Amino acid sequence: MEKTNNQDQRQKKTISPFKEKAELEKEIKGFINKFKSTVKNQANRISDFFEMSCFNYVVRFYEHHDYQVKIMNLIDKEYRYKCSPAGIQKNYSYFSITKTINKREYSFEIQHNLAVQSSFDKEIFTNPDIVVIREGKSKTTTKYYETNRRFSYVENKHTITFIEVKHFNPFPELIFNFMGIVNEIRKDILTNSARAKRPIHLAPSLMVSGKPNKQTDRIRNSLEQRYCINIIYDLFDSGTQTFSRFGVRRLKTTGKNQPLIE
Repeated sequence: MEKTNNQDQRQKKTISPFKEKAELEKEIKGFINKFKSTVKNQANRISDFFEMSCFNYVVRFYEHHDYQVKIMNLIDKEYRYKCSPAGIQKNYSYFSITKTINKREYSFEIQHNLAVQSSFDKEIFTNPDIVVIREGKSKTTTKYYETNRRFSYVENKHTITFIEVKHFNPFPELIFNFMGIVNEIRKDILTNSARAKRPIHLAPSLMVSGKPNKQTDRIRNSLEQRYCINIIYDLFDSGTQTFSRFGVRRLKTTGKNQPLIE
């Protein structure tokens, strides 16, 4: 007996390692609605929706670590994700995160596709998908490009951590490319000389939608044992659990088990 079209569709959805675009869009809208806001949907690609979903997971990490979280810079009363390095930050929304320790308030921003200055060369920049910076430290200049086009960036000294998002099944080159970005932005991570600063933050992380194989699992385990980083696979299936209140406690944080300094 031939299968009907509906049966074929159900089977494809069951065996696919990736979520449907509509399902991701629903999750993203639900998350932003929690903050009494709506989403300006400027995304078309499934990879954009996945990146937006991962951005929300990062916000949840900070919520679960008792930060006060607030939406900033709504555009026409809607939250606007920045799904491309193009454009300047003031035209997009972001999250403010604040934590109070011993009556002192620490404030940061979770920014989307903001260029970060190299830790080696002040004239070189790279664009992580998600970056946590000190509050109010994003800058815009017209002196970076020859065409005087505006360019938004943050100085390396004001960069706290970053996250790369990839909508792929993981493979070795993808993972080692991430390590290159860790080296460029946070060279102290690779030399294991990073000093802990109050309060804790998510360690530099690679967030991947697809499932690992034996080889990529082995690479992740080796790198995570050597460095203060997170390589997170299979986020379509495990994202909610990984970034639950209890799941985030298993993720590495900056300066873990090191003495705090002001």
